[in-house]
Amino acid sequence: MNSLKSRIIGGTITILAVGLLAVIPALAQTGVDNTAAVNASAASLATSSATTTRGVIKGFNQAQRLAALGARGVKEVDVRVTSLNTLITRVQGLRNVSDAEKSSIVTTLQGLIVNLNSLKDQITTTDSSSTTLRDDIQSITENYRIYALAIPQLNIFAAADRITTVLAMLNTVGGKLQTRLAGSSGVPNMTVLQADLTDFAAKISDANTQVQAAVSEVSPLTPDQGDKAKMASNTATLKDARSKIQAAQKDLVAARKYAQTIITALIKSDKAIMGKTGAAATTTTGTGTGTTTP
Repeated sequence: MNSLKSRIIGGTITILAVGLLAVIPALAQTGVDNTAAVNASAASLATSSATTTRGVIKGFNQAQRLAALGARGVKEVDVRVTSLNTLITRVQGLRNVSDAEKSSIVTTLQGLIVNLNSLKDQITTTDSSSTTLRDDIQSITENYRIYALAIPQLNIFAAADRITTVLAMLNTVGGKLQTRLAGSSGVPNMTVLQADLTDFAAKISDANTQVQAAVSEVSPLTPDQGDKAKMASNTATLKDARSKIQAAQKDLVAARKYAQTIITALIKSDKAIMGKTGAAATTTTGTGTGTTTP
């Protein structure tokens, strides 16, 4: 930058000198004292050259600012496109979310990528003023709220996917516990354990309901494109969906406790039965005559 200014100033001095050399001979031919005229001409040339120099420097500085602003906009777009592609990969890897729901959010994310790349082209090839460039850069955050919508949306999908996996495991455990209780007539407090199993099933059912509702709630959400009313609606929907996910997680914790209570009771019952059987076997062995045949 300093080198360019030096070259510009050097060129200005050269122009001034050449201008003076051109003026002096013409004035000398008049045969009068031309000192004042020479000074006036020199001052005029200096003023003109200084104005030109300032204009060139100003134009250079403006171009430099536009280039820096454009580079910042390109970086903002690239960061978001990378994040969106990562989100798409994560969505496609979900195992317990329906294909229709995954397709819905993937389509939204892909549309954002297309629009962002178009905006990037506009920033790099079309925008020629700082005003339009700033407007386009501002629209990156206002119109493509991937951090305000897409990422929270995916987090809800991912949480629902994990909870659904755990629910499948707990359902298997519940079936085995039911079979075990049905075949164990000698287990103490059977009525209480059956009630625990009923509560276990209720928690599993409620967790599944909460998860499905959360996923269905956030699936149709789309970026607000700067619409404040829609932004508020999206925010409220995400908040409600997160509360459903939290409720499902609490259901899982409660269901595990019920299952653990039943399992512990069954283990104690089995140990008690085994202890009685062992005692009976010892008693039977001890009642033998102990005689031998010679």
